[in-house]
Amino acid sequence: MACFAIPRIIYVAKKKRLLDRPDNNRKVHTRVIPNLGGIGIFFAYIISSSLFVNPVAFPDWSYMSAATMLLFFAGAKDDLVELSPYKKFLAQALTAAIVVYFAGIRIDSLHGLFGVYDIPAWFGSVFTIVGCVFVTNAFNLIDGIDGLAGSISLLASLVLGCVFFSGSAYSEAILCFSLGGAIGGFLLFNKPPARIFMGDTGSLIIGFTLAVLCVLVVSRVNDAPQNFKVVHSPVGALLLSLAVLFVPLFDTFRVFTVRIMKGHSPFKADRTHLHHYLLDLGFSHGKAVLILIGANLFILAVAYLLQDINAHLAIMTMIIVAFGLFLILFFLRHRKIDPHIKPIRKLIPRREPVS
Repeated sequence: MACFAIPRIIYVAKKKRLLDRPDNNRKVHTRVIPNLGGIGIFFAYIISSSLFVNPVAFPDWSYMSAATMLLFFAGAKDDLVELSPYKKFLAQALTAAIVVYFAGIRIDSLHGLFGVYDIPAWFGSVFTIVGCVFVTNAFNLIDGIDGLAGSISLLASLVLGCVFFSGSAYSEAILCFSLGGAIGGFLLFNKPPARIFMGDTGSLIIGFTLAVLCVLVVSRVNDAPQNFKVVHSPVGALLLSLAVLFVPLFDTFRVFTVRIMKGHSPFKADRTHLHHYLLDLGFSHGKAVLILIGANLFILAVAYLLQDINAHLAIMTMIIVAFGLFLILFFLRHRKIDPHIKPIRKLIPRREPVS
């Protein structure tokens, strides 16, 4: 459905001059490009889900769709006339609160992860809202090069869909596959060189929906772990949920931390994301996407293989892999920017042979 809608959106956006213009600073594109792809993603996802989700089996769909629609209007306004970061943050918190309060979708336990089991309902609600807002912003911030946010979210949608399907949670699986189908149709026109961007409309909707689906998969596995084939326990579901979102989560947490330590707003735009590092090293948009998708796939494999062995070892391995990738990119980029830096082996004085 999205692949039919996107060309029409491109045509209308160009005719009405609703375009994203390069600023020669943070933005990496050099052409004026429509940024309303999220409209096509939203309607393809909502229509497909509404047609096939069973409201009896999944009554919370009405709250999810209402919250998503609210976020759609916030994202569309930001793409068209710009919305302040604080108003966007408020819209994200409100949509998450709708799902948590009315649908009861929240994290009630960490199932022994970090030694934590059941948590109070109020704390679980706050934790879930904060988590949803963080994931939503993570996908908003990682949408910096052609095909990256779409590819990572497509991977996450398909993985979560397979997990739900393996546990006979068909309505939840339909949500995942509907979102994945909408993103796949959009990617046909967002692959390098992109003809359209998803804009805040797309990234906010995708991030929010994936965050809620990750909370849902933990809840469903907790209710009937014996029904699921891909994950074998609630801890395994937590690990897999973390793994599918790990690249955007790690990148956003790292960037936010660095900005705050420098005394800047965490929302201040810069060129310190992983994809910026890859571009500065000379990689094309397509190769940068493949590298980050490969890292995400490796982290997914770690979570899947270690879910029944040691959850803490799995999380530690994910963090080591992510930091390892970042440090490699950091030093390579630093050396390319300042070619006068000598390799470590040249900084060590050579010992003269004893005559």
